[in-house]
Formats: sequence, structure tokens, C-alpha cells
Amino acid sequence: MIASLRGRVVVVSSFVAHRFGTGGMHFPVSGAAKAALEALARSLAAQVAPQGVTVNCVAPGFTRKDPKGHAATTPEAMERTRALIPTGRLCEPDDIAAAIAFLLSRQAGQITGQVLHVDGGLSLA
Repeated sequence: MIASLRGRVVVVSSFVAHRFGTGGMHFPVSGAAKAALEALARSLAAQVAPQGVTVNCVAPGFTRKDPKGHAATTPEAMERTRALIPTGRLCEPDDIAAAIAFLLSRQAGQITGQVLHVDGGLSLA
């Protein structure tokens, strides 16, 4: 990338890097790791910006996936999870993919060192 004097890096983080009281017993470790990843991305963004490389993060919120793999598997637990999200719905994988695609695009050439929260407003609540 640096040799070509342009490029894009998008790191996938998580809402747990910013919202500590939500989630299960493994969230403190995951949150610390994701926060460190975001700090690394910001540092790298500053370092490679003069070479035309942008580095950003996408921080998804609760995301719909295979119900067998979701921590909230009962209808009641899913409703409690949805109630935390201002838009009232879980993220879809396509929501996250669209954010990543945008940050990889030419239109995002002036965006670097940022965290884009794709979480239905969870980070605001």
C-alpha cells in the first residue's frame, strides 16, 4: 500500500470497547482487546496518512447471527437486548459490510483514524 501511495485499512472493533456494563462475563477482556485495537488503528492512521493510506475502525453493536451462537437465545433475552438499542433492532451483517465498503471507497479518502459505530444508537444510550 505505501509503495503505491494510497490504500485503505479497516479494522473491526466492537461496541464493547466503549460500553462496559452490557454483556456477559467475557466482555471485559474483549472490551480491553478491542479498545487496544482501536488505539493501534489511530496510531497507525497518523503514521501512514502522509503516504495516502487511511486506517479506520468499524464498531458493530449487537449483531444478528445464528441463534444457536447468540448469547441471548430465549425470546425474552432477545427482547431485553433489543430494548437496549435505540433503533430497536439488531445490526444485520449487511449493515456492517456497507460501513466497511464505504470506508474502503474513494469517497472516504479524507476519513482516517476514526471509529464508525454501526450499532443502532447503542453507543448513545
